Amino acid sequence: MKNIFFYLEYYGDVSFDEFPFNEVDSLILSSLSYVKLDGIVPSSKNSYIYLEEACFKFLKRYDSKDFKKEDWLFPNSYKLMEVLKTSRRFYHSKLYHLVSSVDLQGQFGALTIRLPNRITYISFEGTDSNVSGWKEDFQLIYEFPISSQKLASQYFNDTLRLFDRTVYVGGHSKGGNLAMYAYMYGKELWKKKVKKVYNFDGPGFLLDILSDPNYLEMQKKLEVFVPRESVIGMILENSNISVVESSSHAVLQHDSYTWECFGGKFVRTKLSKKSEKLKTNLKEYLDSMSLEDKKNFVETFFAVFEKTKITNIMQLKELKISTLLSLMKELTNVPSSTKRNLVALLRMLITGMN
Repeated sequence: MKNIFFYLEYYGDVSFDEFPFNEVDSLILSSLSYVKLDGIVPSSKNSYIYLEEACFKFLKRYDSKDFKKEDWLFPNSYKLMEVLKTSRRFYHSKLYHLVSSVDLQGQFGALTIRLPNRITYISFEGTDSNVSGWKEDFQLIYEFPISSQKLASQYFNDTLRLFDRTVYVGGHSKGGNLAMYAYMYGKELWKKKVKKVYNFDGPGFLLDILSDPNYLEMQKKLEVFVPRESVIGMILENSNISVVESSSHAVLQHDSYTWECFGGKFVRTKLSKKSEKLKTNLKEYLDSMSLEDKKNFVETFFAVFEKTKITNIMQLKELKISTLLSLMKELTNVPSSTKRNLVALLRMLITGMN
């Protein structure tokens, strides 16, 4: 499988002057905001640490086994740091302004990377395995802006400087949505410096946002990538979509380490029938609901997690379909059509992880 590790093996010693910055580089930098760099990368926007030094400190602090149990989507974050430690392509990249927080309101994370070729990359962290982050993803179907979108816009405006001339903004999963929002509502001076906005399998926006002048203006800079059997990227409306091949299946294709690439580009393909159907069904279902109905749907959906004491998506592996059906019977004042959709969505997540 030719994924980002194959790319780094082949191009890791090739400078940006010899092989220009590309979409695969962007995914690598988007993945960096997921890595546990608290206490390693400064939280200040005026202080930095070189990437290779951050890798050394990270690898000294953690062991690869620390990530196998708790990280569902990103078990390769440790390996990424091992590879980047000796990558000449990214050597002496500066890491700034790490922000990472998880609370009952949701989850937000961001990281600024200044590459040796004077490219500045703002990487927004996506949804990890914490249920609170997933709930915030689903809140996008009825609320705009959500808490993390506001934080992303503030981060974008506060982080960039006058000497930043070539800027890219990106993120995976919810981070992709945050990258779009941050650019759309950023300061005009900073927006002019942005060359591309990358959304890697992140949710889109409510339909009425697509006519917002800020969204329309972003189209010439926007790149959206989703895997063949995308789930998260099918939530709400997205444009400028490119479909990429993945070595995994179902919802596990959301893991960007399974995405296949050749050179500086991802291997293109078409959406699977399953993903097309999911997109159509979600759209039809959500279009038929009021904002209040959508809110109730999300609250009911995550009430199931509370009843089963699930706080981490990894725990879904232990949840049986029979248990899920029993829980649905306990939910009162919920229309049968809503229950059916809840079961279908949870069934898809459970079977996709086993």
